Amino acid sequence: MARRDVASKGVFISKAIGIVGGLREGVDLDNAPSEALVRQDSLYHYMMTRLAEANARNDQKMLDEVAGLLITVKEGWDAIATVQ
Repeated sequence: MARRDVASKGVFISKAIGIVGGLREGVDLDNAPSEALVRQDSLYHYMMTRLAEANARNDQKMLDEVAGLLITVKEGWDAIATVQ
């Protein structure tokens, strides 16, 4: 965003929304979802919404917020992988 390259910004944010959307598709809410799965789905939905808002408003802080959330999610998945 700092470079004011609007076209690239849109492409990269769209890719990020696609990645988060892919994560969200992996959450199975059809078969008696647990509270944890519902929360995870809500988090992914929130991230997608914030990314779209960041794109529309040109807001770097929103992007940083989502990046922080994604890092936390990744750390959680990494911790699960090491336990198993």
